[in-house]
Amino acid sequence: MEWLGLSGETYPDRKKGGVFGWHRETPHIPAYLVPQECGCHVDTHAVVLRNGRSRLTLEMLDQPFAFSALPYTPQQLEQAAHREELPVPARTVVTLCGAMRGMGGIDSWGSDVEEEVRIRAEEDHKVSFQILL
Repeated sequence: MEWLGLSGETYPDRKKGGVFGWHRETPHIPAYLVPQECGCHVDTHAVVLRNGRSRLTLEMLDQPFAFSALPYTPQQLEQAAHREELPVPARTVVTLCGAMRGMGGIDSWGSDVEEEVRIRAEEDHKVSFQILL
């Protein structure tokens, strides 16, 4: 996959080190002790996914979006207590979000995220993008 946005794994409160531009990587799960959802990329303008000669492009229309592209579904990651319990990757699962909550962990992992990176359920959120094949 390639994307136009910030480099590396980024979240609203973890993006200062990201460099804007075109970046490339193979969808993967880092070697965490316990498999978990990861790989978010915020402030993304476009994503290009390729599989051989096939190509899928997602482009922002109004504002940047957040996305992840992983070789497992969220359910597969949630059910696996260890990497060895994950099946052989068979697809790339793309998640596209119009808003992403911050990670927190400023003074401890038990504290809530800062006010400016919270997502309110009382507010409407939208994302608009186009799909190019």
